[in-house]
Amino acid sequence: MKDSVIRYQYNPMLTDTVGFFDYCIPLTRENTLHVSDSLQKYYDLSVYNYITQPPVPKEFLQTTSIFSNHQLLSSHKGPLPINRQAADWVTLGFVACLVIFAWLQTSYSKRLNQILRAAVQSHSVNQLERDGNLFSERITLGLGFIYYLVSSVFIFQLVREFLIIPPGFSNLAVTGIILISLFLYQLVKSAIIYTSGIIFNTRESARAYQLNILIFNHITGIVLFPVTIIVVYWNSRDFLITGIIIISLLLIYMFFRGVLTGLANKNYNLFYLFLYLCTLEILPLLLIYKVISKI
Repeated sequence: MKDSVIRYQYNPMLTDTVGFFDYCIPLTRENTLHVSDSLQKYYDLSVYNYITQPPVPKEFLQTTSIFSNHQLLSSHKGPLPINRQAADWVTLGFVACLVIFAWLQTSYSKRLNQILRAAVQSHSVNQLERDGNLFSERITLGLGFIYYLVSSVFIFQLVREFLIIPPGFSNLAVTGIILISLFLYQLVKSAIIYTSGIIFNTRESARAYQLNILIFNHITGIVLFPVTIIVVYWNSRDFLITGIIIISLLLIYMFFRGVLTGLANKNYNLFYLFLYLCTLEILPLLLIYKVISKI
């Protein structure tokens, strides 16, 4: 039998996993064999009788993009680290506040209504004083817990939104530091008020002012509670600004109520009243603003 003529066709679209043909497929047809080959009738070379057609080239059409430009500006100068810390403690704190508020509403509803009226009507403070000592009642413990926890969480949201949390501090640790700082500030403030009342012989005015601060702390915790929940779970910056406005209005209103309380006592010196208000009310706010502006 004479050697048959075998033609090779290179086809890059076929993959030869064995590597026998090395991407070269033998394309031997029967009509290429010599006629004198007597074994031609036993050949079955149909497996080679094909040539793979080259793929149809893709046509790329230029169309209008569905994405358009926007004018949104980044609120941060650089990338922010991903903070994947658990927030279960916030939920537990909010649940505790709801339970405490439901307990107070059930057991001390009359006293709670008196506190709400005293925040709006100054003459209702006298009735609040006649019915008991608000400084040593259980309702003060419950409303105080709500005030300190809600205020600390809200301040933490402000710090996270406008400042940078130091590395190595968890959200719970920062909130705890804020809560302790707020508690110490209120404690020092009350001590200074009590001491000034003894020094200037204005104990009644000092007590009335302390009661005024206590009432507005309770009101701040109640009003700020739903706003803080929305800020935490909806991550709403608008409600964060709303909370800032609410706190500012309450502070201004409490400031003027304190001035009126001091002026109600004729023995109280206006110079000492102005010095006291500037030291304990205005100066801390200026110091906080100074620290924030430098960061």
